[in-house]
Amino acid sequence: MKYKWLLKIMLLIIAILGFVVVGIMYTKLSFIDWPYLIGGILFLAFGVFFPVQGENNLNKK
Repeated sequence: MKYKWLLKIMLLIIAILGFVVVGIMYTKLSFIDWPYLIGGILFLAFGVFFPVQGENNLNKK
């Protein structure tokens, strides 16, 4: 259960780092580094849609 949360947090951190790199490249050099942007979008999507819920405890007796 804790590994799912850790994976979700790591995916979101990687996405944020990718967006930071894109922002730095755009402000300093006036162009967008497309692999970092696409990677950031993919990692953000995986991080947002990755399920972290545990088992349903209603069925246990």
